[in-house]
Amino acid sequence: MSMSKRLKLNSAAACCLFCLLCVLSIPGRAADLPAWSNAFQVHGFLTQGYVKTTANSFFGDSEDGSFDFRELGINASYRFNPQLMASAQLLSRTAGEMYDGSPDVDYAQIDFTSHASEQGQFGGILGRFKNPFGFYNDTRDVAATRPSIFVPQVIYWDRVRNLVLSNDGAMLYGNLHKDLHSFYFNLFAGKSPIDENVEKTYLPAQFDPSLEQRGLTKGGRLLYEWDGGVFRLALSGVSLELEGEIRAFGDSGDLDIDVWFASAQYNRGPWSLTLEYLREPLDYEGFPITGLEAIGTTVDGYYLQSQYRLSADWELLFRYEEAHFDKDDRDGTASAMRVPGTLPHYHYTRMWTLGLLWEPTENLLLRAEYSLSLIH
Repeated sequence: MSMSKRLKLNSAAACCLFCLLCVLSIPGRAADLPAWSNAFQVHGFLTQGYVKTTANSFFGDSEDGSFDFRELGINASYRFNPQLMASAQLLSRTAGEMYDGSPDVDYAQIDFTSHASEQGQFGGILGRFKNPFGFYNDTRDVAATRPSIFVPQVIYWDRVRNLVLSNDGAMLYGNLHKDLHSFYFNLFAGKSPIDENVEKTYLPAQFDPSLEQRGLTKGGRLLYEWDGGVFRLALSGVSLELEGEIRAFGDSGDLDIDVWFASAQYNRGPWSLTLEYLREPLDYEGFPITGLEAIGTTVDGYYLQSQYRLSADWELLFRYEEAHFDKDDRDGTASAMRVPGTLPHYHYTRMWTLGLLWEPTENLLLRAEYSLSLIH
């Protein structure tokens, strides 16, 4: 089943994973325009990565090293008045066999602020907007806003990036501030983009799967900050229903997905400590020929991340992440028995990452990371 393959890819499941990456991120500045154009802004960025692993392919033929990780984006916004703004971003993303560099619209939205004061703000968004999951989903599209070259894969799966990044619909947002306390909320509903990567993740990839959404994706996030972000807590959730078909067998059924995120972060002086946990029940109904209903499971994962700013231009990162295809089968033994042709380590991820960031100028960011995947 391809869900196990997803975990295999995310962990680069090998006895030892060596991942050396460098990322160039060049955030563009608004062009020199006449005074009337202060309301109009254009920005761009370029990310280029290099990946080398042992005994596994990750974002390309990386046993010999691969440059098949590249992002080229441009975004623009125009503020019609203090209450109304339009913005959009076009992204070309190359990531091994998952994304071929074809341009895609990450977001295109109208943002209306109905109330704004020192005590709080309320408004709504229409269009394709970025989903507020956890701490990083709504900022993961630009390398300079990510904590590392790749966001933690046990929480933010790149294989289904398009599904989780954005929605076509409407979102309500607001924030309230009182003394040292700040509360932020988002509630949204819409349609999620379904691509081939999503279909081959949740259904057997080798049997020509297809997925369509039934109804609306519904979700939200509640975020609390103390003392300007010294301490942050967030709870996020999303729910969607999919209709699936395995065309090679004429098999069909439904898939319900509910995802919950719990997030905590502490920032003091040069230190940042982050902990996030994901729980994702997968409920298959139907699929009598392939028997997917019997493989229903609850995926879970977490990571603990530490960042230390050596100076204004240098930063160290250390992270441990772990995920399980079945939260009650942490060593993958039972899952391997249920899914023929798989090994226990296909069904869990355990990985250490050590990273170094250097920002020689405000427009140039370089990262190098070493990741080790653990198999027992």
